[in-house]
Amino acid sequence: MNRRTKIVATLGPAVASAERVEALERAGMNVARLNCSHGDWDSKRDFVKWVRELHTGLSPLAILADLQGPKFRVGDIEGGSLAVQIGDRLTIGAGHGAAIPMKDDEIFAAMEPGSRVLFGDGEVEIRLGECRGGVFEAEAVTGGEIKSRKGMTLVGKSFDVPCLTEKDIQDVQEAVKYGVDYIALSYVRRGRDMEELRRLVEPLDPEVRLIAKVETREALDRIDEVIEASDAVMVARGDLGLQMDIEDVPHAQKTIIRKCNLVGKPVITATQMLESMMTSARPTRAEASDVANAILDGTDAVMLSGETASGSYPIEAVRVMAKVAATTEATLGTRHRAGQKLSPAEGDSTTESVALAAVQIAQALKVRAILTATASGTTPRAVSKFGPSVPILAATWDTRTQNQLSLVWGVEAALMPPTENTDEAVAFLVKSFVERGMLQSGDRYVLATGYPPGTRGSTNMIVVQRVP
Repeated sequence: MNRRTKIVATLGPAVASAERVEALERAGMNVARLNCSHGDWDSKRDFVKWVRELHTGLSPLAILADLQGPKFRVGDIEGGSLAVQIGDRLTIGAGHGAAIPMKDDEIFAAMEPGSRVLFGDGEVEIRLGECRGGVFEAEAVTGGEIKSRKGMTLVGKSFDVPCLTEKDIQDVQEAVKYGVDYIALSYVRRGRDMEELRRLVEPLDPEVRLIAKVETREALDRIDEVIEASDAVMVARGDLGLQMDIEDVPHAQKTIIRKCNLVGKPVITATQMLESMMTSARPTRAEASDVANAILDGTDAVMLSGETASGSYPIEAVRVMAKVAATTEATLGTRHRAGQKLSPAEGDSTTESVALAAVQIAQALKVRAILTATASGTTPRAVSKFGPSVPILAATWDTRTQNQLSLVWGVEAALMPPTENTDEAVAFLVKSFVERGMLQSGDRYVLATGYPPGTRGSTNMIVVQRVP
């Protein structure tokens, strides 16, 4: 792979076959996202099966289950959707006969004359008038299509509802049963929301990694504690853009990415990255710039949502995103913006200190790659934090670790059999990546690993060697 930034692609009706999922992988998908807001686990079971069938010792794919969370949604509209034009008069509410039916008491109780309601990612806005019999009169401020089950937001209002719904709890149980690698929690507001999810997941499968979706003002205000409580973070710009003025979203994105970089936690930039490719075979110039700028900011991964789940050009969208990423990285050299200095974590940070030293040696000696043998993935993640200009080639004894490294910037992960000593581990690692064409005879590399091999948290050794 000549690309360091990873691509998360959402699976859905547009790619609902083994052949289409394989085409996504060939185009550049590294992480397959299952959106729990849509579909059931019978259909997701097929997606899991198809993704796992693509897994090889040198080509892992991670699976991410994205929980719906306490999102307020439109009820079932007669005919499935409602076309709205600017100035249209319509009705919304929980009462009988509303053109836009509602079923969530919390948001209805907070609505009042003059309130602004947004649908989807804000493409349709209405302003409320008088309420009679549980139904508000309303006027359309912007036009578009409102579909059944579409998300809705009451501008300027925050609701203190549980972050984990009953549906989320059921989806967690199903996701763990099918062996997903990551679970993402929607509408996180504080660190303890992630701690609650961890208490639910750990007894079922403690190896699953947890992603906090930052899409509320509260989460942004508490971003440090949210990052600390999470294994990875998603900049969910869709709902974030409904929680704050749209002009503040770019700064929020950069802030979240920078803070994740500083502590070495993977970060995904998501929502509307190539939105026009829902219906067009080519993105806009602004969308290509959006993807490139997220990479320049230091994101680990960029994500496609509707573009691959239900768009007309899902494979092309992944292919375009991969090309933009590769071209951007070629001009960047390293992961981080000029002047961004990162240092090992405070305290006993042997792994990060060794990782930083390995990166510095690699840069000074202009080696071909940094190699590491890892049990948990901690070492390659630490090396990735410091953004080397050479590939990070990792080998692991654990399939789950290999899959999870598919989300980490710059890391290529191979699966290796258990070995008795470090020499065997390194020999297998070198052989694997020579066969893949990422190393050649005579190439010099830096090895960052631990002794004894296979022990979690034992990174303590740096060696400079050549491929025999």
